[in-house]
Formats: sequence, structure tokens, C-alpha cells
Amino acid sequence: MELIILPIIGFSNGIIVGSGIVALLTLLDIIPRLAQLTKTYNYISIYEDVIIYSAALAAFFSLAKMGINTGVAFVIIVGFFMGIFIGLLASALAEVMNVIPVIVRRFQIEEYVFHIVYALILGKTVGSFIHWMVIHK
Repeated sequence: MELIILPIIGFSNGIIVGSGIVALLTLLDIIPRLAQLTKTYNYISIYEDVIIYSAALAAFFSLAKMGINTGVAFVIIVGFFMGIFIGLLASALAEVMNVIPVIVRRFQIEEYVFHIVYALILGKTVGSFIHWMVIHK
């Protein structure tokens, strides 16, 4: 019975989470905005394909309790590119929602925006390195 119910639950969870992510990406036009910010509008279909295939592979490896045995250097390189993509995605989301301009005006910190953005980038980078190199080791 467990062999039937667990795949159904996993598939249902995947559909729910996947639908939420697709709704987020579609309704907020994050991928086109990301392409516009990086001036790579011609590659939108590649962005979409990479997101779909990566999510499917990650879900498969997560459910199958399998992994790919690679060295530390490969993990660092992949983690670096994943961090860049997630950072760009988060930046596109923040820009679409106009979060940064609202916060800047509300707290009257116009002259510190440059420092705040770089502090956010550095914090995310350091946090990712700590997570992958120390905690997740």
C-alpha cells in the first residue's frame, strides 16, 4: 500500500508546488523581466527550459534518494551559478514589485541605495557559502 500512496502524495505535492512557482513566474513576468535586465531577451525560451528541466531533475533526485557523486570543485561551480541565477531572479522579482524604490522613499535612504544593494548581494553570497560548505557538508 505504501508503494502506491507515497508516489501519489509526492506527485501531488510536486503539482501543487510547481503550479505555485509557475503562477509566480507567469503572473509577475519574472522571466521576461530578468531577460530584459540582463539584455538577453532572445534567450527566454532557454531560461524557461532550464527552469523546467532543473526542477524536474531536482524533484527526481530528491524523491529517489539518489545523487551524482561529484567533487567539491563541481559543487562550488554549480552552486556559484545557481546563486547567480537565484540572485537575478530575486532582483527581477523585487524590481517587478517595486520593493526597492518604496523602501528607499519610505526610509529616506537615497544616498545609501548602492551600499544596501551590495550588502544584500554580499550577505546572500556569504550565506550560500556557509550553507553549502559548512552546514550542508
